[in-house]
Amino acid sequence: MTWKLPTIGNRTASMSGKAKAALLESIDTLQITNRLLGETGSAIPSNKVAFHARLTQYVTLGSAQTVIFDHVITNIGKAYNQHTSHFTAPFNGIYVFACTFLQTRGTGVHLQMVHNSSEISKGYGASGSGETGVMTAVIYLQKGDVVKVRHLLGKGSQTIHGDWSFFTGYLL
Repeated sequence: MTWKLPTIGNRTASMSGKAKAALLESIDTLQITNRLLGETGSAIPSNKVAFHARLTQYVTLGSAQTVIFDHVITNIGKAYNQHTSHFTAPFNGIYVFACTFLQTRGTGVHLQMVHNSSEISKGYGASGSGETGVMTAVIYLQKGDVVKVRHLLGKGSQTIHGDWSFFTGYLL
């Protein structure tokens, strides 16, 4: 296949021999990759859903405040929103969720995992020096259902440790 450089007006864009060769090689590589993906399917099937996010800063939580796990490490299927910390189910199915967190500054931390507005799991990081808490849940979700992690309703201000707190979920 012969490649022509773009024409601007009645002039063909100029390019050095090395730059042109590198561009043509890149185009060939992209075409081969595209052809291979077309033959074998995408690397990750479109019905796969998984996310893993980390809290990057210490956060002092108020009553029922959502914990924003702002650093997305994995977001296959784009169902996790790092700005709201909401996971929105893209498909009906059975999902697994986990949250690990670290309390700080000597106070305990009470968190809950919520499906729409109902609690599905609860975790506690005891008072002391860097105590951890864990929550897990396995639940059937319908498309559009939301799962998030929030501070337990009615608890006073409590601080969660950044860099040591994670929220994870995936479709079985």
